[in-house]
Amino acid sequence: MAKKSKAAAAPDSGMSSPQGSVEGGAEKEGSFLLGQPTWEDAGGGRWRCAETGHELPEREKDSYARSRACRIALIDHGVAHKKPPLSAFKPHPEHKSKLICNITGDTINKSEEHIWKHVNGKRFLNKLEKLEEKMTSSETTKGEVEQSKEVAKKSKSSKKKDKKKAAVVDTSLPREPQPEIDDSDDSEFWVPPVGSRWDDDDGKDRWESPPGKDDVAEDEGASAYLVDIGSPSL
Repeated sequence: MAKKSKAAAAPDSGMSSPQGSVEGGAEKEGSFLLGQPTWEDAGGGRWRCAETGHELPEREKDSYARSRACRIALIDHGVAHKKPPLSAFKPHPEHKSKLICNITGDTINKSEEHIWKHVNGKRFLNKLEKLEEKMTSSETTKGEVEQSKEVAKKSKSSKKKDKKKAAVVDTSLPREPQPEIDDSDDSEFWVPPVGSRWDDDDGKDRWESPPGKDDVAEDEGASAYLVDIGSPSL
C-alpha cells in the first residue's frame, strides 16, 4: 500500500526530466525532446520566446515552455531550419498536424513523442544505415571517375605533345635537291634552222609590181579617155 501512495504522489509533484514530463499521471518518453525554448530579455521583467515571438512575465516561462502551442512551434521552427533530429522531416502538404520522414517516407504525428519513437525505431535506423553506405560508395565511385578523367586528360596531352614534336622539321639537315626541268632536250618540239623558211621567201622584191602591169594599165586608161573624148563628135 505504501508503494501505491508514493506512485500516486508523483503526478502531484509535477516533476519532469529532459526525456519526458509527468502529464495525466504517466510520463511520456520524448515529450520534452527539443528542450527549453530560447528566451530573450524584453525588459520590464518580461521575456520573449525567440522561436514564437511570444512575450510573457518571468513566472510564466516554465508553464508556457510545456504548453502544446510552444511545443508545436518548436517543432515547426526545427523543421524549417533543419535542426536535428527534425532535419529528417518535412511538413505534410495536406495535414498541418503531421510530418513526412525523408528517410523512410512514413507519415507521423507532429509531436515530440512520435518523433522520438520514429527516429529510434528499427525501420528508420536500417534505412539510415543503408543511405549512409550508399552515399559513401557514391562518393568513392565519384572520386574514382574523377581520377580516371584526370589520367585520360594527361594521356591526351602527352600524345598531343608527341605529335607536335614529330611534326617539327629539323632545319640543320640538308634537303634533297629537286630535279630541274630542261625544255631544250624535248625532241618532239621542232625548231626551224636559222635563216630558212618553209615558203622559201628571201624577202626580196616583195613590194615591186610584176613586169608589164603598169603598161597595161596605162593603155587601158588611154583607150577609155579616147572613148570619152570621141563620143560627142559621133
